[in-house]
Amino acid sequence: MTQQTNLEDQSNATIPVDFAYDTEHPVLPIPFTVIIGDRKFEGAGLSVTAAFIKAPGPFDPGLAGKKFVSRLQFDFDGFTVNLYPECVVAGSRKDGEIALQFLDPTGPHLPQLRYILNSYIAGDFVTMGSMMSYTGPAKPATSASAAEPTPDDPDRRWRSLAVAVLSAMLILFAANVLINRFTTTYEPRPVFINQDGTVMRATVDGQITAINQSATTGDTVFAVRSVQGDTLSFQLPCDCAVSVASGIVVGSTVLKTDPVLSFHYSNQSVTARTQMSVEGLNRAQAGEIVYLDIADGPSIPVRAIVDSNTMATAQRGELYLPVVLQPLRNDVDLSPWQDQTARVRLHRPLFGGALHRLRESVL
Repeated sequence: MTQQTNLEDQSNATIPVDFAYDTEHPVLPIPFTVIIGDRKFEGAGLSVTAAFIKAPGPFDPGLAGKKFVSRLQFDFDGFTVNLYPECVVAGSRKDGEIALQFLDPTGPHLPQLRYILNSYIAGDFVTMGSMMSYTGPAKPATSASAAEPTPDDPDRRWRSLAVAVLSAMLILFAANVLINRFTTTYEPRPVFINQDGTVMRATVDGQITAINQSATTGDTVFAVRSVQGDTLSFQLPCDCAVSVASGIVVGSTVLKTDPVLSFHYSNQSVTARTQMSVEGLNRAQAGEIVYLDIADGPSIPVRAIVDSNTMATAQRGELYLPVVLQPLRNDVDLSPWQDQTARVRLHRPLFGGALHRLRESVL
């Protein structure tokens, strides 16, 4: 209880009038009026933390410490601005003046008061939007314009050049983003780059009992024991390379038509296959340029080849159609990227493809 009383006594202690105010905040001779109750006092000086008024007579020491809400009135041309800070009589700054110290210097009145003081210090017109203007004793500052660099100043020319270059770069960047959004789209389905081959599938539901990847023509390449107990053997029709489907091992359970393995002729090439959306395929057929963007590889111009599988899928009403992507240039070999994935990018040529044809002719 004693500690709380001491803290209250310290918080209620009177701050001296010259404590951190005269040295940190300048007192400006701005014309204003202080109204306390029914009495008006002419202002002699004003700072952020205190107001000084002209005393009507000798200072009465008994007024020191009195607290009240004052009204600071600034009379401008045709209107008046009023601020209502809470003050305490702190004494006198000099003979004939009374010091009114603001109890809350950071109160609601601070933004307007600070704006008026700063404008007065700058010697500039005081303006608040389009509603307030005050010239009074202040004059528009001319030093700022005198300090501006002349048109022949080299520093100014370099700054102007830097601003122009930066603006041009930003404009080009924004234009590039907009052009890419207009001309470029990607198909959602991935592209699989694999060697062409023939898939061998299970013809019954059952279990894999044998796999022979080194089989030659006429040898059993895999066998399936059906659920009825019969064992079906499948022969390899050629001396071909055999690749077993993912997840297929001896003992695996398969269903009818599940792929078991693929065999590849030596002369079969590596092909890129994917499923394109109906809209994307229509755009490719309408003349948009199709690119095969290989992960960690080049971007290869290709054409979308429509075959019987594509037409059969389209007739069933599917949204994605199987297509083969063939490089436009015959000398492009996809073998280095076998068993990798890629993306399909569609590019809409600007100006009817004139720029693209010009670039291709130059390259």
